[in-house]
Amino acid sequence: MRLIGAGLAAVILAPAILAGGPAIAQQQPAAPFQLAQATPAAGAKAPEPSANQLKLARELLSANGEASSFDSLIPGIIDQAAGSFVQANPDLIRDLREVAKSLAPEYEARRAEITDILARAYASQFSETELNDLLTFYRSAVGRKFVERRQQVLDDGLRGIQAWSSRFSREMEGRVRDEMKKRGFTI
Repeated sequence: MRLIGAGLAAVILAPAILAGGPAIAQQQPAAPFQLAQATPAAGAKAPEPSANQLKLARELLSANGEASSFDSLIPGIIDQAAGSFVQANPDLIRDLREVAKSLAPEYEARRAEITDILARAYASQFSETELNDLLTFYRSAVGRKFVERRQQVLDDGLRGIQAWSSRFSREMEGRVRDEMKKRGFTI
């Protein structure tokens, strides 16, 4: 599955949301020394997007590839729902798989709901002119190349960030150790 933009967050968070929400808060313990970060101001509700903005946003989702990044979400949720009964009923695994497979076509029509959610998010953030500009870009040769290679770029970038993060973490551990040593502590 291609995971891009809003799709990445949605796919990562979907199991936690479906499991009841509290799992999101439990994923990472609070850091004891959190650096202050700017928090968004409590903003007023944005105006409702126009019908044309929503139409353009749907076209954008198709052009930028994000609409297809959720192709496996519905089958995954159906499999997860059926699989939730396996532990209590291991003898029913084959039947549960068959039920999940038979339900998938019935719910595939709901894929449009996902697109509508994303389209509303884009339409709420971008004007008609901006959506048209984005569409122009994604329909251009360089825009199509961007969509085609985006996942590889992200994968390469994430590998690089992981390596950098590891080096940076070791550097910070050394610095903290040195600073604590200056204060008379050996850690």
